[in-house]
Amino acid sequence: MWGDDPLGIAKDGAKLCGVQPKQSFQQYTLLLHNPTLETFTFSDIALGSPEGLSVVSVEVTPANKEGHGNHGAAPGSAPHAEHEAAPSPAVTEPEPSTFEVEPVPVEGFVFKPDAHIDIVVEVALEETADRGTAENVAVHFSSPDREYSVAHPLNITVDRTSCSQ
Repeated sequence: MWGDDPLGIAKDGAKLCGVQPKQSFQQYTLLLHNPTLETFTFSDIALGSPEGLSVVSVEVTPANKEGHGNHGAAPGSAPHAEHEAAPSPAVTEPEPSTFEVEPVPVEGFVFKPDAHIDIVVEVALEETADRGTAENVAVHFSSPDREYSVAHPLNITVDRTSCSQ
């Protein structure tokens, strides 16, 4: 009934570049909404065709019921502008949580109908790489009847010094 992309993962993309902070990593957030009456379970989030770039961690955090909570939308920004993933450098010391529920690992997370979540993907350059890329972020999940693998069109470039070339 919902086709190959029931969560609309492949509809909004972005091409982003970030400079990796020293002794840290880059963080990208994907906002997802479950508009269906189905419950989905996430199995894996991976980088599509990564070169010199690897996943540090992937966690799920709740977004508010309108899908606009706690994920970096600037005041006065256009509605849904934050659906395009935005890089934010991670800090080495954690900041106090602004979430009512602590982030949880994505593997095994149950995504209920009409829920809004942020999938936080932390990536880092491999030790020998000065620049790394990924064509997309592959989201693997399932319903009780079917497995899905959808590429979110987020093209990531991470550099040690600059995004200009």
